[in-house]
Amino acid sequence: MSRKYPYFDAPLDTRYDAEASRLLGRDHWRVIQPFRLMLSERQWVAVPGGVLTDGGTIPRIALSIVSPWGKLGQAYVLHDQLCEYLSITVDGVPINIERARGDALLYVALDVLGATQQQIAVVAGAVELYRIFAQITQPSNMEMKRSLESKWI
Repeated sequence: MSRKYPYFDAPLDTRYDAEASRLLGRDHWRVIQPFRLMLSERQWVAVPGGVLTDGGTIPRIALSIVSPWGKLGQAYVLHDQLCEYLSITVDGVPINIERARGDALLYVALDVLGATQQQIAVVAGAVELYRIFAQITQPSNMEMKRSLESKWI
């Protein structure tokens, strides 16, 4: 059976992690089932099981238009992974990407999940402004978070 790209190969399955939330100082959920955003047969973004996510940091003013969870939550979890590692897989090999490409893949994921153009525009505006003003160019992973993720079974 042939699928139309892009698509998610599994649903989002997370569980609140009280211990990680306490240690990291804010609410975090653990990805229980790994999933990928398949961009093509040769290219994808993988989110492994065990990853911790805050679900998406959305400015309060935008919360009435987009929620960090619900039907679009999988896109925000994917974006967390992209921001932390700035990497996609091409032909089975991890390839480094720039933050702007990671942000663009968020918009692709939102579209796949059925976001409206208004929702995508609100998210894009907030994400682009944050990236530009904060001058983000490096992965955002933290040692404590990586340690908690590596201990998950």
